[in-house]
This record gives sequence, C-alpha cells and structure tokens, in this order.
Amino acid sequence: MVAKAIKVCLENRGEDRETPWAADLGPAPGPKGSRKVRLVNVPFMHAKPTWGDVIVVSPTKGTFPTWDRNGVAWSRIDSRIIEDGGRWAMIVSYAPRDLEASDDCFDALCHACAELDVVCEGATEPRADRAGYAYLAVKYATSDKAVMNHLSRAKLPCALVQVHPTPAKPARAVKRPVKKPARARR
Repeated sequence: MVAKAIKVCLENRGEDRETPWAADLGPAPGPKGSRKVRLVNVPFMHAKPTWGDVIVVSPTKGTFPTWDRNGVAWSRIDSRIIEDGGRWAMIVSYAPRDLEASDDCFDALCHACAELDVVCEGATEPRADRAGYAYLAVKYATSDKAVMNHLSRAKLPCALVQVHPTPAKPARAVKRPVKKPARARR
C-alpha cells in the first residue's frame, strides 16, 4: 500500500513555519488526530527534520497537522524525531552561465545529485541580480566536501557555491620567519 501524501507544518514555537509534503504512515500517540509521517521534501527553514525523517504531527487550529521543535536545542533535536532518515541538510547557490538556461542548470544539478544519492530541491530560482538556491538532503556517510567534489566533476552549466554548512577555509599559507636586519652598532 502506498502512503498518502499530506501537507504538514514544521515550526518552532510559532516561528519559522513551512509546509513540506509528507507520507502519512498512520495514527500516532499524542493528541487526537496525531499522525506519524515521513517527510518527502527537503525543508528550507529547518535543517532537521529533513527528507526521509519520521516525525509525529498533531492537529492545530487553522493550519496543517504540525510538528513543533518547541525550542529544543539543536544538540537534542533527535529527541523530536521518531526515526532518523539518515540525512543532513546542505545548501548550495547556483548561477547559470546563461540565465536563459537556468532550468537546464537546475535539471543538471538534480541529475548530478541523484548520482550521489543526494535529494535536491530548488528553493529560489536564479535571476540576473542573484544566484538561485538548492537545498540538499545528503546521506550521513557523505561529506560536504565529497558532494562539492562530485558536483564539480559533473561539469554543470552553472557556478556553484556551498552556503551551508560553511565550507572549511582553505589552509593558510605557512609564514616563514622574516629575518630582521642586524642593528647597526654605535
């Protein structure tokens, strides 16, 4: 049986609301009408939960069934997730070399991500004055460096910049001690 897709709401105490799609896995403990769901989108405002994570959503007046981070510290976010889907969130910006071909650029980015089993979703489209943004759900065993190396080898028709997590800075050049000139004797 295929799970029905439903819209859910993710929030943190009423802030940072977004409404990804999720697969309805059935009733869950909690308030009447609570559902266990598996996210099938890469959220933009929440690094966790992300694509593949199972969470419990509960009815809320005037909105979709809701998961509330409830101010839980990032180090304890796993306490708000029923089943970890094994992925973490990464953000890249992309600027097509030819703005007319931005769809081709995004399609190529998605294809290259799929080769690495990375889920890719568009957040914003590129414009003449700014790059577009794509949100990725990357398997835990894959590093951000591995993702960027793979994407650079794919020869995409766009320039990519890693936004999140902040990439490691390049190694600093080793400074050699400078010999100070000898002091003149008086």
